Formats: sequence, structure tokens, C-alpha cells
Amino acid sequence: MTTATARDTVRGRLGTWPYEPDVAHLVLLDHHMVPTRTDVGAWVAEVRQAPEPKRAMRTGAMFPEAAGVFADVGFTTIDTLALLDIRLLTRSDRGRPGQRRNVRTTTRRNVRTTTRRMRSSDLPAVAELDRTAFGDPWGNDVRSLGDITTATPRHQARVVEGPDGLEAFAISGQSDRYGYLQRLAVHPGARRRGHARDLVEGALHWMERRGASTALVNTGVNNDAALDLYRSLGFTRRAETLQILEHIFT
Repeated sequence: MTTATARDTVRGRLGTWPYEPDVAHLVLLDHHMVPTRTDVGAWVAEVRQAPEPKRAMRTGAMFPEAAGVFADVGFTTIDTLALLDIRLLTRSDRGRPGQRRNVRTTTRRNVRTTTRRMRSSDLPAVAELDRTAFGDPWGNDVRSLGDITTATPRHQARVVEGPDGLEAFAISGQSDRYGYLQRLAVHPGARRRGHARDLVEGALHWMERRGASTALVNTGVNNDAALDLYRSLGFTRRAETLQILEHIFT
């Protein structure tokens, strides 16, 4: 159950949760879509009727209005994420004497980290790094990493390679005027080396070059290290949060 659901008019994709084949994973392909209770009921029915029995169904990160629909039909929140954004320096902004408060205007510093493009052959090592960095049940496998890269029309994926293997990676996406820092992970043994900051700065520059005017990122509400990093780079935390929800089948 890894292909797009037949209910493509509401743009939902059903798959399996990384490393838990008995848990279904629903991702809304339009982040701002608000499904109806009928939509959610159809997805639940599709999971229940699947040849491989599922013990639970989880969602991707959802905005409050969409999350409320799932909660109304019996889903419960299992994680809450902070949402941050930053106004990017677009071509029309360049050279203006005054910039809005949260427009990124800093000049890129000398980069300490050497990055390279992520290759398909890197995916097993990237998945292992991701699982080590985030732990279960939040780590990605090869398939879900592939899903992340195809979630937007354009993407960039960069890795940091150390003497003992991959130390960090970032996957970024861009769609129309929005850029998304979709995944950022640093191996626990390679933290405090500037990898995360350099990867984020590189991703923001890539988004700017592609014409995005706003970048968004989410992270755990209690992930103080990530929140501090994003704030230091000019991100502003939004009042709204994202939710991941789960429904246990009985």
C-alpha cells in the first residue's frame, strides 16, 4: 500500500509507517487542504480493507483545521510540532534600503562544512542516520525519504560526509513561492560542528535562487536546540502548531 489512493481528488497518499509495516501512514499532498469527515472515513475504510492487516493509522503533520477533522472522527494527537517561517530575500528585495523585520538579510559566512549532493546510493546510510538522530517511531526509512523528495515539484538534497561516514543531511523542497526545509538531521556524534547551520543556510540560498519568497520549517515544540538554531537564522515562530494524529484499530 505505497501508491496514491484512488481518492486523488482530495490528494491523499496512503503508505506504511517507516519500520512498522502494520501501521498505515496517510500524507496529505496539499498541506493546506482540509478534508471532510467523509474523506477521512474513506481513508480509514481503505486501510481496514487492505490485504495486510493494520493495527493503527497515523497522519503526517497537519495544520490545525485539518487535524480537527481527524480528531472529530476518533484520531488522537501523538506529537505537536512548532511551525516557523522566514521571508526570503527575493530579487525584488535586493538593493532596497529598508527590509521588513523578518527578511533574511545576513551575508553568508565562510562555510566550515563541505557538502555534496545526496546520491541514490546514499539512501541506506541516510536512513540509518535519520533513525539514529530521531529515534523510533520518528526515523525515516529509504522509502519514506524518497517520498519526502517527491513531495514538492523541486527538491535539493545535500549530505555532509565525515571520515567515518555520513554526518548530516538536509532535504529541501520548493513549490511556487514557498520553500520547505523538509528534513534536517545530524548524527549525535557530529553535533556542534556547524553542520546544521551550514545546511540550512545552503538550503535558504537554494530556495532564493529558485524564486521562493517564504521558507517554512517545523520541529518538535520541545526541541530547544533546533528552535534556537532557526531563530538565530531569522525564522519566526508562528502561533499555530502542526499535529500528527493516530487511530488505533480495535
